[in-house]
Amino acid sequence: MDSAHWPLILIEGVLVFGGALAFGWWQLRSVKRDREQLQAQRAREREAALKAQAEGDSQTPEQRP
Repeated sequence: MDSAHWPLILIEGVLVFGGALAFGWWQLRSVKRDREQLQAQRAREREAALKAQAEGDSQTPEQRP
């Protein structure tokens, strides 16, 4: 292999490896964002369920259907 091709090979390797790293970073960031959204949604649902339960418990037997 001619030594004139090494700079091109090196640049191509850096671009491919850098692209793979950038894609991996992007995916990990996306997973983190999705996990945070899911945790927030579950917290809202839990809070709504507790609120509904507290409202249901505060009713007197005459007020319950």
